[in-house]
Amino acid sequence: MPSHAGTTTPRVAVVSLHTSPLDQPGIGDSGGMNVYIRSAAEKLGARGLQVDVFTRCRGREVREVEQLDQGSRIVQVKAGPCGPVPKEELPRYLPEFLGGVLHRANVEGVRYDVVHTHYWLSGWVGRSTKEIWRVPLVASFHTLGKVKNYSLARSEEVEPRERVSGEEAVVAEADRIMAATPAEAAQLVGLYRADPDRIRLVPPGVDHDVFFPRDRDEARRRLHLTGVRLVLFVGRLQAHKGPDITIRALAEAVARDPERTADVVLAIVGGPSGSGHGEEVSRLMALASALGVGDRVVFFPPQPQRRLADFYAAAECLLVPSRSESFGLVALEAQACGTPVIAAAVGGLRYSVDDGVTGHLVEGHDPADHAERLLAFLADTATATRMGRAAVDHSIRFSWDATAEGIADVYAELLARSPR
Repeated sequence: MPSHAGTTTPRVAVVSLHTSPLDQPGIGDSGGMNVYIRSAAEKLGARGLQVDVFTRCRGREVREVEQLDQGSRIVQVKAGPCGPVPKEELPRYLPEFLGGVLHRANVEGVRYDVVHTHYWLSGWVGRSTKEIWRVPLVASFHTLGKVKNYSLARSEEVEPRERVSGEEAVVAEADRIMAATPAEAAQLVGLYRADPDRIRLVPPGVDHDVFFPRDRDEARRRLHLTGVRLVLFVGRLQAHKGPDITIRALAEAVARDPERTADVVLAIVGGPSGSGHGEEVSRLMALASALGVGDRVVFFPPQPQRRLADFYAAAECLLVPSRSESFGLVALEAQACGTPVIAAAVGGLRYSVDDGVTGHLVEGHDPADHAERLLAFLADTATATRMGRAAVDHSIRFSWDATAEGIADVYAELLARSPR
C-alpha cells in the first residue's frame, strides 16, 4: 500500500476547510473542532501515520505547508481571498479548494489512503476526493444542521437547506461516520438515516498535561481576580452557546440571595463569531447592565490553553447553558481541572457531565433553573468540592491518546477492507 515515496506508512488527508487547527479557539468559527483536529493529528503522527490537514488560506503568516508535529502537517490552500470569509459564502469556493488539494497532491506525488473530513463543507471536498482518488471517506460533523434548527434561540437564523442537503449527501456516501457520543450517533440515524453499521463512536479527549487540578487561590492570583468567587462561561459569544442565559442566571441568583452572592463575579471568556464582531459583546454588556449586574460581569478575550486552565481552576463552577452541543469540550476541560459543571441537559453534555456526580444537568434553558443550581453550589461548598474531585476522576476516561487510537482503528478497518 504505497502512500508516498515508496513507503508503506498510511497517509491521511484531513480536510478542515472553514477553520484551521492553528486558529485560537473562541474566535470567529474556531472552537472545540480546532482543538480536536490538531490534537488528533499530532497523536496520529506520533503513532506513525502521516497526516496532512488541508485548510483554507486565511492570511495567516505561516508557510503554505507547515509542520505541525511529528508526522503531521498543515497545508494551506488558496480558495477565494486569502483571508477570513463569512461561512455562508464559503460554498462558492469549494471547487477552487478541491482543485488546490488535488494540485498539492500531484505536485508532491502523494497518494492518500484515507480522507477524513470535518464539518459538512469539508465533506463536499471529501466526497469528490473519494471518487477521484478511489479511497475510503471518513466523516466527522461536530455539529449537525438539523439538530441546531430544532434548538434555535429567537435571534438565530435557520441553518440553510444547502447545509442540510450537504450533510445528507456526506452521510450517504461516507464509508465511516465518527460520532462523539451515543446521542450524536442516534441523531445521525434518526434524522439523517445513517447506516448504523457505518457509525463508530470516538469521543474527544482532553490534554491532561494542560488541564489538571491546581490551587484555586493561586490560579486567582495569576488572573488578578483575588477577593472574589468566580463563576465561569467559556465559549464563542453567540446565542446558541447561551452567554445571555448565563448573565440572566447570575442576575437571578443575586436577586434571590444578595448576601450569599455578594462576592460572586461572572467571567465570560470568548469572542464573537460571524460578521457581528463586537456587537454581541456590546449587547451582552447592555444586558448585564439592564439586569443590575454590570459590575459583576467581566469579559475576557479567548485565552491560550494554559491560561484557560487557570480560569477553570479559579472558578467555583463552569456554566454551559448551550442550546445544543455535540460534545461540550469546555465541560470536560473544566472537570479535568477539578471544577464542577452546571450544564444544559442537551446532546453530548449528557455524556460529558455525570449528572449529580461531577455537576448538574439542567432541563431547559430557564435562567431561574440554572440560578437555583448555582446557589446550591455556593451554599454547599462541601458538595461542590466532592463533585470537583469526582470530575477529575471522570475526565481521566478521556484522553487524546484514546481518541487517536479510536480514529486509527477506524482507518485500519477501512484499509484492511480495501487495500490500495
